[in-house]
Amino acid sequence: MSGLKITALLALMIASTPAPWARAQTSTSSSASVRRVESFARPSEMRIKPPAGAPSGPGARRAVQACPTDLDVMCHKFWEFGGHFLNHNTIPARDRELLTLRTAYLIRGEYIWASHHDTYATKAGLTKEEVLRVTRGPDAKGWSEADAALLRAADELHSGRFITDATWKALARRYGERELLEAVLTVANYTMLGMYYNSTGAQLEAGQTGFPD
Repeated sequence: MSGLKITALLALMIASTPAPWARAQTSTSSSASVRRVESFARPSEMRIKPPAGAPSGPGARRAVQACPTDLDVMCHKFWEFGGHFLNHNTIPARDRELLTLRTAYLIRGEYIWASHHDTYATKAGLTKEEVLRVTRGPDAKGWSEADAALLRAADELHSGRFITDATWKALARRYGERELLEAVLTVANYTMLGMYYNSTGAQLEAGQTGFPD
């Protein structure tokens, strides 16, 4: 094949292939294409034990005590940041819980799921059926446009670390800039918490139940 023909063929291939950034801007995540993190062998006990003298008993959460706020500045700031999205959210609590549960499911953050699915989530107004439907993603039948946009945002942040224009505009129909930021940071927060709980070997508390699958 002549050099001229090869050049022409390459030019045609380049012209017909969208740039990666263009694909990212125009594509929408499908619940079928978003993969959870790979399954891993969960530690059978905590890798980091709570320090001597840490509170014990029915109300004590050992998974949290592994990083004690009163003994370590890093841990104090870590829990202060994490608690902000649970205690000082400006987006509706129901929206927060959709983002939280979908993120927990995708990252296999079972401790987060167990701590929210039948407490914070139901108190925020999610039904048991909706909680279960979260595992099926934004394309599952039954979601409103607003709910689907939230779940899709969580999917896109999980799979590509980016919210596409279409999803961003869907969120912006209800949210101002402050709420848009909070939605992104909520997913980031629970992704970070999932890393902590998974890696330190957090065990479910008494009475908690994990993922439905």
